[in-house]
Amino acid sequence: MHNLSVNVVGAGITGAMIAYKLARLGFKVTLFDANHCVGGDVSRTSFGWIGHIANDPIDHPELFPLLTDGMARYKTLNAEFDGALFGANNGAIVWRATPEETQDLIDRQRQAGTRTRLMSKQELQDLLPALTNPPEFAAYSEDDVCWYPPKVIEKLVDALTRLGGEVVLNSSVSALDVTDHNCNGIRMNDEVFASDFTVLATGGANGGLIAPYEPDHGLYTSPATYLEISAELPEYTPVLLTPDIEMRSLGLGNFALAEDPPKTNDPAELERMGARLVQAVKDTFTSAGQVELLSIQVGQRPASHSTEPLARPINGFTNAFVAGSHPGVILAPLIAEKICSQITEQALSRSVV
Repeated sequence: MHNLSVNVVGAGITGAMIAYKLARLGFKVTLFDANHCVGGDVSRTSFGWIGHIANDPIDHPELFPLLTDGMARYKTLNAEFDGALFGANNGAIVWRATPEETQDLIDRQRQAGTRTRLMSKQELQDLLPALTNPPEFAAYSEDDVCWYPPKVIEKLVDALTRLGGEVVLNSSVSALDVTDHNCNGIRMNDEVFASDFTVLATGGANGGLIAPYEPDHGLYTSPATYLEISAELPEYTPVLLTPDIEMRSLGLGNFALAEDPPKTNDPAELERMGARLVQAVKDTFTSAGQVELLSIQVGQRPASHSTEPLARPINGFTNAFVAGSHPGVILAPLIAEKICSQITEQALSRSVV
């Protein structure tokens, strides 16, 4: 493995995870990204919720086991990093519009084997004393965690470089360099960066790069809105999902919120969304004080028509791969394992030959 090189394109969570895992296996890895820093585009605007409680195990029977698997993988990864990726006790609190809906959520989650439990009104008030009108009870998952994607990506990339990997920024890949169904590496304008294996983990750009070889690739993008606000609220660690807001603390009086995308590209609609969510935070918390919208961004999440996580060879190649699909953050460890297994298998077959 030590003599075999891999170019990984895209330094979001999926690309960084793949690069780190490959470097641990002994491959010579170079991680490329078009931006001036690691973190990718959509990963940087991810809410960073690693959990199961927001997804219905009955409505999403194929996805749900992948979510619980992803949670376990992240806890193993966090242990590899001595707990530096995220805190041990985050959890998530969810309530629906009616007590009956919340109870149904708890029942379905428990039937699926999770440790979701009922959190009483008193517990809610103790944990979130600023709540204006707490419900009679909520659903609580102690296993859900949240983290800040740029921080986790930076730690993965730092580990990659300590393992001998390289990082090349401000580098936009224009195409694969191909000869007779063999990928020689990646092309940037007129320059070729050669490697034994190539992995494309460029999020929404994956489709354009593989289109010459897979016109019907089935890849697309799915928008989501990410906001950051400041508010005068006591710190709290769980993710909070109510009928009105999806919110978590970033520390130092700053909070992240996630929302569905605007229906149009009109900037005024995005402004109205920001104002509505600021008011929703004020309505949810009695003592939120001055709530200020710090930023609002719409990220284009990579997605695929396949129900399987995207981690496969590009059509016609044995040494070029495409990786990454929504929900990419929670699936990144699984996607990385699948890519690493396929590359290792090809590397071993080369050594036998």
